[in-house]
Amino acid sequence: MRNLLCICCLFCCLWTNAQTENLVYDLKVAGNTIGTVTAKKITQGDYVTYISDTDAEIKFLVTTQIKTRMKVIFKNGELYESSYKFFKNNKIKEETSITFKNGQYTIIHDGKTNTTTEPIYVSSIMLPFYKPKNNEKVFEEVDGYFKSIQLITNKSFQLVDPKSSHRDKYIYENGKLDYCLVNNTFVDFEMILQSKILFSKH
Repeated sequence: MRNLLCICCLFCCLWTNAQTENLVYDLKVAGNTIGTVTAKKITQGDYVTYISDTDAEIKFLVTTQIKTRMKVIFKNGELYESSYKFFKNNKIKEETSITFKNGQYTIIHDGKTNTTTEPIYVSSIMLPFYKPKNNEKVFEEVDGYFKSIQLITNKSFQLVDPKSSHRDKYIYENGKLDYCLVNNTFVDFEMILQSKILFSKH
C-alpha cells in the first residue's frame, strides 16, 4: 500500500510539472474563414508532445467537412513517434504513422512502408512554436520526407518542397508563428493567429 502511494505521488508530481502551450489560428481561403487550426505543445521531462487539429468546412457546390488530427512525440530532442489522420465528411481518407526503433524510422503512409535512418530533430508540427534557421531541414510527417528552409527576412522564411514548386511562407512574431501561407495544387490556405499564447500547468 505504501509503495502504491509513493508511485501515485510521483505520478502526480510529474504531471504537475507538465507545461502546456496553445495557439489557435483562423484558417482562410480567398479571404474567407473556413475553420481553425489548433496547435498544442506539452513539455514534460524528456518528452515534448505536439498536437495539431484542423477543423474546416468548405462550401463549393456542396459542403465538405474536413478534419486532420496529428500527434508527434519527441524524446530527448528527436522524433520518437507520430500519427496523422485526414478525414473528409467523417470518413478517413489518408493516414500516416511513424515509429522509431533501433536507430531507424519506419514510415507507413496509406499502407506503403518506407524507412530512414537520418535523425529527425525538426518536423512541421513544431513550426508554430519554433522559428527555424536558414537551410535547416524540416521533416514532413504526412508524406515522410525532408523539406528545406530559406530565410526571406529575420521574421519570415519559405518552406521549400523538393518534390514540387510549392513554397509555403511563414512569418513570426516574438518567436511564434503569426501567419502562414500554404501553397496547394488547387487552392492556397492561410493560417492567421487569433489568440494569445496560453500557458498552463496540470
